[in-house]
Amino acid sequence: MAMNRDEKIARGAGLPPEIHEFEGTRAIFPGDGDGGTWFATNDCGITLALLNWNISAPRGMDAKTRSRGRVIPALISSRSPSDLHQVFDVSNFEGMMPFRLVGVFPSQQTIEEWRWDSKRLRSQALAWESRHWFSSSLSDGQAEGLRGAACRDAQFEQDAGSAAWLRRLHASHAGGAGPFSLCVHRVDVKTLSYSEVSVTPGRIRMGHFRESPCIMDQIQSVTPGLRSGEMRL
Repeated sequence: MAMNRDEKIARGAGLPPEIHEFEGTRAIFPGDGDGGTWFATNDCGITLALLNWNISAPRGMDAKTRSRGRVIPALISSRSPSDLHQVFDVSNFEGMMPFRLVGVFPSQQTIEEWRWDSKRLRSQALAWESRHWFSSSLSDGQAEGLRGAACRDAQFEQDAGSAAWLRRLHASHAGGAGPFSLCVHRVDVKTLSYSEVSVTPGRIRMGHFRESPCIMDQIQSVTPGLRSGEMRL
């Protein structure tokens, strides 16, 4: 699983991944500088990714008072989908702008997506297969159309699905470097970092590069160790 982080250049690339200790769980994630993150994995192999959801604000929506970056740190200590659902049941996202949260659960071979529209949370179970999600402050629809086309073309490459393929895909300027290329380049916004998670029966690893992936040379790698008996692929 891999993710680009597109952000205002003035905000900076954020902090490199660190291992965080929770009660009975360890997790790895990069930081946004305000105690939040957009991508994390834990020692059970559970991986969460958060995307801004650029929809029209619901009528009567209050002004933003809380950062969406706080969502994943509140959930990543979960050791199973049922654990995570219990945390969701008591979580309060009031004051947060809309977001989409993707959860990947290797032990159960399940994927779930949650959508918060600033008033209501909805969830959907997805099939265990390769998928792509896209977000852009300009237009989620245009991002999905142009980046989706690049992903569909890339799926026929010989090494599709490998780590090298994911890195090339996220560094892609197919259609020209710009606001809707996979590696974003705008006047005030660009892809500021690339992160990837690899989960195998004996190893969990997060790789991270703090710059535009189109200039990526070497990727930093961190592993939290594996929880014995809690992951079977």
